[in-house]
Amino acid sequence: MRFKALLQRWVWLVVRKQYIEGRFHATTFRLAPTTGNEAHVIMCLWNRPARIRPILDMLNDQDYPNGVRLFLWNNKRADHAEYLSGLRQFEAGAGALRRVDIVKSVINFGSIGRFFWARRIEATKSNSPIIVIDDDQDFDATFVREAIRAYDPGAVKAWWAWTVGDSYWTRQPAGADDRVDHVGPGGSVCSSRIFADKRFFTDIPDEFRMLDDIWLTYFAKQAGLRLAKLPVEMTFVMDETNQFHGQTDLKPRFYDSLYR
Repeated sequence: MRFKALLQRWVWLVVRKQYIEGRFHATTFRLAPTTGNEAHVIMCLWNRPARIRPILDMLNDQDYPNGVRLFLWNNKRADHAEYLSGLRQFEAGAGALRRVDIVKSVINFGSIGRFFWARRIEATKSNSPIIVIDDDQDFDATFVREAIRAYDPGAVKAWWAWTVGDSYWTRQPAGADDRVDHVGPGGSVCSSRIFADKRFFTDIPDEFRMLDDIWLTYFAKQAGLRLAKLPVEMTFVMDETNQFHGQTDLKPRFYDSLYR
């Protein structure tokens, strides 16, 4: 068992190094000509293959005039064929969605895996706006336009924004002008520049590596970025599939280890 654990750890480190260096393969679906000015949207896939079509439809319905590129990071290899099938069947027509790139990860990196895409985007076009969504979120046709309009390279702006009191669970939803202490990546916009620092991927403790919301919040603060409420409307679906339900004790422990 000791040897197996060491081998798994070695594989994890090797694959992580490869991904940090931007060395991962993606399958590309070109739906319409691209100009390089499209909004970059990144999303992680884990346990909701039925959501791929609604997500594609919502992004295709966006009213952002420059169009949208979607970058997918799939952590669940068993579902990959279903995702590819959904993408092959999708027709964008005259919609906003121009191109989709999807990665089948060798290892489940959790939601932090999507930020390997952000790091690669940063290497290509520094300080790019990165919009993050989760596959259990619904949003309207103005979402991308409003996120780009609110973009500030000195801030992480998020729909899931909270003012925190004495502990992680002592919190309340933050309004537009409230102090924001904690954000969730799903429904957010920030600069790709923060992900140029490879410590974002290497310094998160192994025990907490699935908690990218707490880590992004902390890392952004350490980098001198502001946290703010993103003024968009979103709703959650398929709550029963959310990994959050198994992290109620882990989250405050990670939070306390960073701030106390």
